[in-house]
Amino acid sequence: MSSKPDNDKIDKLIKSIGANNDAAGQLQRAAQGNDTIARALGSLTDSDIAKITAVLGDKEATARIMSTPKAQELLKKLKG
Repeated sequence: MSSKPDNDKIDKLIKSIGANNDAAGQLQRAAQGNDTIARALGSLTDSDIAKITAVLGDKEATARIMSTPKAQELLKKLKG
């Protein structure tokens, strides 16, 4: 991973998810508040962005994923 986040890739991900999508806002806030998250999001390939967009664009799929114990655990870690 590079030491500087690729803001263009982060912006591309946010725009592809959609400005009105709650997930887009949460990702954007997380990236702004945490360099590690920003670097991880900035290192995504176009293929990764397409996969994430497909899942986060489907509210039912997102809800299923976010309700899993692993996702809840990750959220707790990210929120500190």
